[in-house]
Amino acid sequence: MNSEGDINRKYGQENAVWTESIYLRGYKPSTGEKLTPDHIRKYAKTLKKCHFKYAYLFAGPYQADGHLPAYSFSDTAVNTVKRLKKLYPEIIILPWVGGIQNKTVYLDDSAWVRNALFDTRKLIETLHVPGVHVDLEYILPGEPVLDHDQVREEKPGDRENYANNVNNFHKKLRDLLPEAFISSVVVATSPDTKPWKRKTTVEELKVLIQYIDQLSFLYYDTYIRSQDVFDKNCKYLIEDIIALKKTPAPKPVQYLIAIGTFINGPALQKYRDMDIENIPNSILTIQKSVEEYNSPEQIVDGLAVFCDWHTNEKEWELVRKYWVEDK
Repeated sequence: MNSEGDINRKYGQENAVWTESIYLRGYKPSTGEKLTPDHIRKYAKTLKKCHFKYAYLFAGPYQADGHLPAYSFSDTAVNTVKRLKKLYPEIIILPWVGGIQNKTVYLDDSAWVRNALFDTRKLIETLHVPGVHVDLEYILPGEPVLDHDQVREEKPGDRENYANNVNNFHKKLRDLLPEAFISSVVVATSPDTKPWKRKTTVEELKVLIQYIDQLSFLYYDTYIRSQDVFDKNCKYLIEDIIALKKTPAPKPVQYLIAIGTFINGPALQKYRDMDIENIPNSILTIQKSVEEYNSPEQIVDGLAVFCDWHTNEKEWELVRKYWVEDK
């Protein structure tokens, strides 16, 4: 076992969490529950206690015309950001934007891209935040995920052109906002993972990292049923992160690995074996994979959690115990 100093170098605490829309919207759309000051106090306390530095506050998916929903720019949204900063001054709030290609996202449409870029800049300026978290998804046809029936059919070249479209969007966003902190997310690049989303190659990511400051890899819903395969593919992911860290880029990029805490509903059960993808085992697997590399440099910069609205107090304690407290 490496010394505590070695451990601290190899996986950091630039931790992040995907956060529900109640904080910017002012109410929970599924139940109508209204946002209260107590919601904000409790959430700030949880994030501070668990050393989660980045909060991706859901600002709505981009709409079919590229614009963001009005609530993202509301007084409620502005006041929530102010309150969270006051309660937890170290927090970095990144509004979470994005959506599903061919549902409300149309990266191949210049007018859509222009509107999305304009509203993203407006959002950052309105909320007085340092940047944004971009979550663009390409759901593979035939995958039984929620709302799949609302996704349009693939057009010829859609899938092949998608990575270039994503990279070009981030490039335009960086050109528009040269000083902003731009965070993005992709599914794990590991060879044996079989998510319902299009996987991005390392070569494609070597282009993406020229325009971003932070990248999270989703290492959950992997379709893996064997701990041995789960271990090996986590190591493959670590190797890819090392390769990306060696790739020249304008600025250092933070690399996070994300675990899932959301409910394993019927549509997702074939992707997620809870005997493997539970919180303790997921975190220990990441740590074990990092430990196998005798690198003097930090490899994994933080843990990301999807998502806050399905993470209860017991689960937050597990995250803190296994990722934060002992490190």
